Amino acid sequence: EGLPDGFRTFPQPALGWWLEVQVVNLTCTQRWVQYLQLLQESIWPGGVLPAVPKPARTEEQKKAAAEQALQSLMGILPNVIQEILGTSKCQMSWNLVLESLAQPVINRHLVFCLLDILLEFLVLKGSSDELETAAVAPSASSGLDKAGVAAH
Repeated sequence: EGLPDGFRTFPQPALGWWLEVQVVNLTCTQRWVQYLQLLQESIWPGGVLPAVPKPARTEEQKKAAAEQALQSLMGILPNVIQEILGTSKCQMSWNLVLESLAQPVINRHLVFCLLDILLEFLVLKGSSDELETAAVAPSASSGLDKAGVAAH
């Protein structure tokens, strides 16, 4: 009920397709490599742990970083979505996302969920590769196992 009239007339399949494309782009292998490289560089700049921790950021630096993040996030949405929902509502929504990510518990949970997804992807991909290999070329030790002889 609270949706603007323009949003109701917006073709739903197009919105679903756009969201699907964005999710695929954000979760592709190339992006995961970028995310992990950024994470590594932020934790170990230049490949070594810093001898002294970074100084705490000032309030001005935090506000500038938040504004830069908001502008980057606003750039993700197509103009048509911003026109339908309104710029102020889009900014309010992205601010809520940024405030949520600033919460340590939510941030920690998000990191654990992403690592869980990554681990599941890597383990399942590795397991399926091993299963395919085993199905195509059964190992020579399988006959020995059936005979009760251990292969060393």
